[in-house]
Amino acid sequence: MSISKNVGKILVGGVAVVALSGVGSAYAGGAGENLYSTTTGASTWSDEPNSSVAVKDKAVDGDAVYSLYDRRYNTGKRLDNGSGEGTTVYSSGDFTNYISKVTACVNLNNTPDRCGPDDRPGDGR
Repeated sequence: MSISKNVGKILVGGVAVVALSGVGSAYAGGAGENLYSTTTGASTWSDEPNSSVAVKDKAVDGDAVYSLYDRRYNTGKRLDNGSGEGTTVYSSGDFTNYISKVTACVNLNNTPDRCGPDDRPGDGR
């Protein structure tokens, strides 16, 4: 009788460990880490739980700013902010298809745009 109780406890404990390890993988994959990128004139970020992205124009220079960002299931997305210095624009939110990368950029006409570093989950920033 006590052997079957111990086996039952081991099985229940093993199931709990497996279930928790799956949650840990999803969390580490990008759903729970603040993301942030900045360059001269622009900042972009996504706060935990990374359902939306924001881009802020930080300079009085007449240049629009934008965020290049990826979601869990979509890559290569762009959020523009042409509203001027001090303004912030937000994307729509989606908790399941969370933000997985952000990059702040300044739109410079007829020259290469100025972009900050990509921020991705687990990159140490």
